[in-house]
Order: sequence, then structure tokens, then C-alpha cells
Amino acid sequence: MSKFVWILIGLCIGACAALWIMKERAHWLASLGFELNPPPVPASILAKIKEAESRSYENRPLIRRLAEEAQDVFVFASPEMAYKLNFSVGRYRIKAKTIEDILPWAIERRFVVLEQTSLADFSHALAYFSEQPGLNDWQAAIYLQWLKEDHPLMTELAWLDIEAEPELVAKLYSGYMGAGGAWELWRENLSPGSVAKKRLDAN
Repeated sequence: MSKFVWILIGLCIGACAALWIMKERAHWLASLGFELNPPPVPASILAKIKEAESRSYENRPLIRRLAEEAQDVFVFASPEMAYKLNFSVGRYRIKAKTIEDILPWAIERRFVVLEQTSLADFSHALAYFSEQPGLNDWQAAIYLQWLKEDHPLMTELAWLDIEAEPELVAKLYSGYMGAGGAWELWRENLSPGSVAKKRLDAN
């Protein structure tokens, strides 16, 4: 057979393999059963966090932006591997591990109800969920709710009060970005970090 025929055979085998992988992924996703109940995080706060992440992304070097775009594409090719590699993906640049760590808390408060789906299976789909707008909004909302409840000075505040005060939104965003690893210091006061204020324009 000619080289051209072998190329066609190779393409056909590749296409069949890709279709089989897509079929298996579709069956896996269809097997998941869950109910999402988002916490009462104001839409305006979610929008500010999303815009801040987008602004930060746009200001990064080209190589970094391309790498993050590649991560988003990779999620569709292999959600399981994207979960294992703990990529920051989606509109809110959320890592699966971040959401996985607070899932028991979210289940306890019924922000998510797993219906014949194990915690492990749900966790393994988190990276893929980050690429779905509605599910990504839910992920960001439960993380912000967790941050609010985890902060001794913010836990009793109403969301409307936080929404009305840019400094408080920036404080939450400081935690959203990881608090620079200094979580005890983050919990001590209501003063946001300079990076969070700059990204949110809360000066």
C-alpha cells in the first residue's frame, strides 16, 4: 500500500479512538447525579471577582497566557488528568483542589447534594465543571461563602453589607487569591492586600 493509504488508515484509527474517548467521557458525565444550591453571594461580587481574574490574566506575559489557554483546552481532552494536575481553569481560574478541600463543608450545608455519586467521582469532575459557566459560578460562590464564614470578623456580616463596601470585597478577594499563604494574618483584620485592591480598583 502507498504512504497515502497508510496515512488515511492512521487518521481513521485516530478518529475512532477520539470518538471512543468522547463516548466514554459522555457516559461518565451522564452517570453523575447531584443537586447544586448556590449560597447567597451577590451577583455583583461574583462579577467583580471574575473581572479581576480576567484583568489579571490579560496583564500576564504572552507565554503565561498561552499556557493557561492550553490548560483550559486540556480539560476537555482529559478532565481526569486536569484534575490530577490541579490546573487553574475556567473564568474564575479555580483549582479543583481548592473546591475539593471544602466539599465536605459544602455538603454539610447542602450547597451540593450528591445523588448516588461518590465524593471522589464528583471531585474528579471539578476541573471539567470549571469550564461550564453555571457550574463555575457555583464553585466561585461556595468558595467565597467559605471564606466569609472562615473569617472571624466577616462571618456575622450580611452579604449586602459586604457588597456595599469595596474594602470588604477586596478582603475576600485577598483570601480568594490564597492570602499569600498567611491565613492567620488574613483572619486578624479586615484590611485587604494591595494586590487585591489594585485588581479590584478598591483604592
